[in-house]
Amino acid sequence: MKKKILGFGNAVLDMISESSDEYLLKNNLEKGSMSLVEQDISDKLTSEINLIKKSSGGSVANTLVGISLLGTPTLFCGKVKNDDLGNDFKEDMEKSGTKFLCNQSETGLPTARCLVFVTPDGERTMQTFLGASTTLDEGDVSESFFEEVRFLLIEGYLWSSESARRAIFKAIEISKKYNIKIIFSLSNHNLVKMFKNDFLKFITDHVDILIGNEMEFFEIFSSKEEKIISNKVSDSLEICIMTKSKNGVTIFKDKKTFNIEACKVDNVVDSTGAGDMFAAGFISKLSYEDNVVEAAKFGCKVAAKIIKQYGARPTRDLLKDLE
Repeated sequence: MKKKILGFGNAVLDMISESSDEYLLKNNLEKGSMSLVEQDISDKLTSEINLIKKSSGGSVANTLVGISLLGTPTLFCGKVKNDDLGNDFKEDMEKSGTKFLCNQSETGLPTARCLVFVTPDGERTMQTFLGASTTLDEGDVSESFFEEVRFLLIEGYLWSSESARRAIFKAIEISKKYNIKIIFSLSNHNLVKMFKNDFLKFITDHVDILIGNEMEFFEIFSSKEEKIISNKVSDSLEICIMTKSKNGVTIFKDKKTFNIEACKVDNVVDSTGAGDMFAAGFISKLSYEDNVVEAAKFGCKVAAKIIKQYGARPTRDLLKDLE
């Protein structure tokens, strides 16, 4: 029986629209970034966008769905309200084979949403209202979640909520009891800049496997140089993965560096979710085959699939030839 992957993350509805560089500039949106906003600003842009696709999202949630569709059982701990979007989110996760663990809130903030603006070059710019996802707390975490789990996956996005941080540290404490490996995704370079000292301490004290892109690595390690990064991570991390978009992936392990080429994609429709799906392929492979290089190669194959469509959420048909 395959061991499970448990993930903690924001539960967010993705709302995807076509956009232009001019529209991003007009609305002070930094291309390729993720910004957090209040509900009134999100409401305004929601009323203006030309919606292409709507689906349940959130970085860890997307990764878990990918892992589940690739054949490894997954569990998700995140917070939604008992409203239409929250019900849709929960139903969508469970249809994909990912078990939704937390009780829905009956009062307070509505379920979170992320507006995804896709420009003609396939780049995505995200504006997120975190809503009910910020109310995840230690009371939502049960020790029963951790039975038969091999990896605990945590996203950096949760750091914007103090109560979610409490939930994370409770999860870390239980994970250590069950010898569960901790995987941490840096999530976003602006977030890393904001919480750099917190992240460095968390990584040093608790993380076994770190995943991030070049911009995030530059913010956390103040360098993109492989030798410098390798020296900084070798004592505290078992595996460190730096994704580099079309330039592939660099792996840091046991003071050695491995470079993996990206899979060639002729027609990039939307880069949304490439990092999430790399993580899905990487973690699913690593969960049953202890070979980090092969796991990274498989992650690149899965990432190459998702960027041929709009949105970050894969379907079973999209990944069926990779199973």
